[in-house]
Amino acid sequence: MEHCICAIIGQPPMCFPWGFDEEDEGCNTLKLALAQKIMELRQQGVTHFAVVADYGIGLYAGECVNALRQTDPDLMRFVVTPHEEQAVKWAPYLRERYFQLLADCTIMEAASLHKTPDCEYDAYRKIIEYADIVFAIYDPAIAHGDAVDLAMEHASAQKLPVITILPDCWRC
Repeated sequence: MEHCICAIIGQPPMCFPWGFDEEDEGCNTLKLALAQKIMELRQQGVTHFAVVADYGIGLYAGECVNALRQTDPDLMRFVVTPHEEQAVKWAPYLRERYFQLLADCTIMEAASLHKTPDCEYDAYRKIIEYADIVFAIYDPAIAHGDAVDLAMEHASAQKLPVITILPDCWRC
């Protein structure tokens, strides 16, 4: 794979048993699995990773890729925000991480200037359209028609290979 782009998507934190508690053992296990798969993909030739700047998988994956960029300057990370005001109501510590994610990316764009009903899906669709492969933290058993579910359908319609990590204990 030369100049291969991987879109990373995932269901929101409220689908996980630990919710927003990043100190929970389950969250740390998921982050470790995410990091391991990103490193494997890099070893297989993925040079560009694309994420949506959302709290949860997008933020975790973006931070992981940024850590890898410290020793791998050829690695690039694209970020698409659903809308410009996305982090306005986030807790201060999350806003700080969000803005750091944006500051450290290679390329950034917004799917929409303002929040719209489809802006989150539009952001996922953009990173999927850039991608050669999709890596998803996703359980189809809990699909309920949200932006991530629509993004997975879009990836399938694009006939992209999809690698899925399926945690075994979700509640959504």
